[in-house]
Amino acid sequence: MLRFALSVTALSSIYLLSGCATLSKEECMVGDWQTIGYNDGVAGYHSERLASHAKACAKASIAPDYQAWERGRQLGLKQYCTASNAYNLGRRGRKLNNVCPIAVVNTLQKANQRGLDYYSLERQIEEDNRLLDEYQNEFDKLENGEILDFANEKEARARLLHLSSELRKVTHRITNTQRQLNSFNQMRRPYD
Repeated sequence: MLRFALSVTALSSIYLLSGCATLSKEECMVGDWQTIGYNDGVAGYHSERLASHAKACAKASIAPDYQAWERGRQLGLKQYCTASNAYNLGRRGRKLNNVCPIAVVNTLQKANQRGLDYYSLERQIEEDNRLLDEYQNEFDKLENGEILDFANEKEARARLLHLSSELRKVTHRITNTQRQLNSFNQMRRPYD
């Protein structure tokens, strides 16, 4: 088992560095198809992934071992197809791939959507904070008498009043979004 875990770690590193080809020539030559399949399963790849591996390994005149690869992929899918993983994928803004058993799909999709909702709220706060900084910077400059790109002082004052209103709106939106995030965090975390 330790050897398998070390192989998975080593191949994962090589796999991430291999660029556009799904497998390197060295990975094809080693031919640890169960480990390759396991990594593909943990990543949530469909069975069509093997065709990409076959194409990558054809250059080295090596054919994949479908049975070993699929055995490994099924083991990897057991880790991929968990509510915790579905939620965590959502928290990173990623949707769950359609590779899980039909019996658990509904539960996994709910977990994934919950994570996606959290991700969306975090992105909204980031965007609103960026906007708040931008508005505050412009407001400060106008308040200090810098006209910036306005034709006259009247236009600058109108923009100052508008910015004041926008600052309140964005601050209010950030507060509300933060409350929603806090609510998410206070709930029992069923997917951790």
